[in-house]
Amino acid sequence: MKGNKVLLAILGLVAIQLASCQRKSFDPSLANEFFPLRPGLSWTYRIVDESRGTVHIFTDRVIGRRRVVAGANADEVESEYSGPTGTLNSSIIYFPEGGYLTRQSRIDKSTQVTLAERAFLPQLLKPNLTWSNSLTLFDQQPDIFHVVQTHRTFFDTKTIEVPAGHFSGCIRIETTAVYQSDSSESIPPLKLKYLDWYAPHIGLVKTLVKENKFFGLELALVELLNFGHSQPKDVMPLTASRSSVSLQGSSISGVMR
Repeated sequence: MKGNKVLLAILGLVAIQLASCQRKSFDPSLANEFFPLRPGLSWTYRIVDESRGTVHIFTDRVIGRRRVVAGANADEVESEYSGPTGTLNSSIIYFPEGGYLTRQSRIDKSTQVTLAERAFLPQLLKPNLTWSNSLTLFDQQPDIFHVVQTHRTFFDTKTIEVPAGHFSGCIRIETTAVYQSDSSESIPPLKLKYLDWYAPHIGLVKTLVKENKFFGLELALVELLNFGHSQPKDVMPLTASRSSVSLQGSSISGVMR
C-alpha cells in the first residue's frame, strides 16, 4: 500500500511538471527581442574549451549605430577577448539583409572587413524556423577552408541556468556545421553541433558545442557571466559597399558559432 502511494505521488509530480510545460508557449510579440542591440548594453561570456582545456573571456558592448551597405542601419559592437594567447580587441557590425542579420568583424582599428557572415540570425527569432548558410573563414585564401551550416529553432520550456542568472522562455537554435578543407582531400570534414539559447530582452545566454553524433562528446561550453548597461560611446559614421561583404565564419572556429 505504501509503495502504491509513493508511485501515485511520483506520477502526480510528473503530471504537474508536464502541465506546467504545456502552459508555456511562445509569445510572438517577443520575436524581435532575442538579439537586442541597444547602445550601452554589454555581455560578458566565459568559454570553456574542453578539447584544449582552456578558458576564454569575451566582453561585447554595443557602442552605437552606424550607416552601412546602401544606407541600411547597422549597429556596432566592441568585443574584448582575453585568454591563454593574450588579449585582442575587435569590432562587429550587424545590419539587416533579406530578413536576416549579417555580421562583419574587424580586428583592432582596421577598416578592412576580416570576418563576415550572411544569414547569421533571423531578424525575427521564433520557433520552427529553418535556414542554412555557407561561409569561408579567411577572405585572403577563400579556397582553403569553408563551412556549411544548417539551423533550426525551437521554443525551450526549460529554465536555462548560467552564472548570470536563470532565464525562461528561451529560443534554442540547433546548428549542424560542416568544416571542410579544400586544400587537401585527405582531411575528412569536421562535423559539429551547436546548441544556442537566446533569452528575450537579453540575447545569447548559453552555447553548447558537441560532436555531431549520438552521445557526442561535449567540446566547449559558453555561458553568460554578466549582462548590463553602461553609457554608450560616441562613434564616427562608417559607410561600406555591398561588395565588401564576404561569406566568412566566426572568430573562434569550433567554439563559437
